[in-house]
Amino acid sequence: MATQRYFGTAHLWRFCIVICLIVNLPRFLTFFWNPHYFESLGGFSFYALLLQFSTSLLFGITFAFVEIDSHHPLALWYHRQLSAIKITVQAILFLLLTELLFQIEVAIAEPVTEISFYHFSYFVRHLVILGAIRGFWYFISVVHESNQVTIENEQLKRLKVKNQLEALSNQLNPHFLFNALNILNVSITTDPEGAQNIVHNLSDILRYNLKIQNQNLVRLSEELDVAQSYLGLYKARFGEKLLFSFENTDTRKVWYIVPLSLQILIENAIKHNVITSNSVLHIKVWVNEAKSQLIITNSINKKTQAESLGIGLSNLGKRNQLILGKTTSSSEDAQQFTVSVPLIESP
Repeated sequence: MATQRYFGTAHLWRFCIVICLIVNLPRFLTFFWNPHYFESLGGFSFYALLLQFSTSLLFGITFAFVEIDSHHPLALWYHRQLSAIKITVQAILFLLLTELLFQIEVAIAEPVTEISFYHFSYFVRHLVILGAIRGFWYFISVVHESNQVTIENEQLKRLKVKNQLEALSNQLNPHFLFNALNILNVSITTDPEGAQNIVHNLSDILRYNLKIQNQNLVRLSEELDVAQSYLGLYKARFGEKLLFSFENTDTRKVWYIVPLSLQILIENAIKHNVITSNSVLHIKVWVNEAKSQLIITNSINKKTQAESLGIGLSNLGKRNQLILGKTTSSSEDAQQFTVSVPLIESP
């Protein structure tokens, strides 16, 4: 099984006691119902039955700790091994422990007339206990994994809704629209072609945000196109104070990415840095196909009191972890801030 889980010593003891009671119950019932039957076999007394129960419990708790307890160093070593090694260890432990406990029980208890039958029944009893432990382990593992999938799906749904709302808020908030419409108003008379580009960029952004509302992944080419439209709007506002470049984006493979990743990172760079004639913001986007990553770097000239980003790098990392099983990574030096976003070849 994938992830090991610890259920507590008390739970393990209770489970083993119940299993051993069930396995030995026919003998106990037979003893109380017809004690003369055991007397005829020789060596089967009430104390012998208690000894059998005790050895069964010792056998069961040993295997339960190996299978279920993930805290003990030996159990941790066992769970790291390949399936073939696990089966071999189980077989050896089963045979050694069964024979050892049998010999101890024979030495302590009264002599048994039907020793071969007793030995065989001892082996079968321990085999049933081992099967019950393995079955219980499989059951709780399946239930746990099912619950994990349900929890992760719920987390993903909440993050998606939050992401959509906050992303739309970032694009459609009055401040954003005011700047875009104000630039558009000025450009209509001074730069008609630029005004047309602003309208196209704004419509591309709104169309894209509506399109990806129910999608976990989008083509990288689509994300790059809308990122250029997004940067185009900011370029109309900041002019030469904002410089950006896209390199190695004509990829050999068809890559997919978590939607809005680029817009989040662009917004992050713009919100957290001073943008003036003396502090030009450089944003560079490029694809590293060898590492299956989209890399975004921006120059650093941090604001003294930066605006907080609603979605944030942490939320972006969680979304990638839930959707792709990989998270984002970031690094920073004196000159630039870098974020690597994972890519996948097929959804």
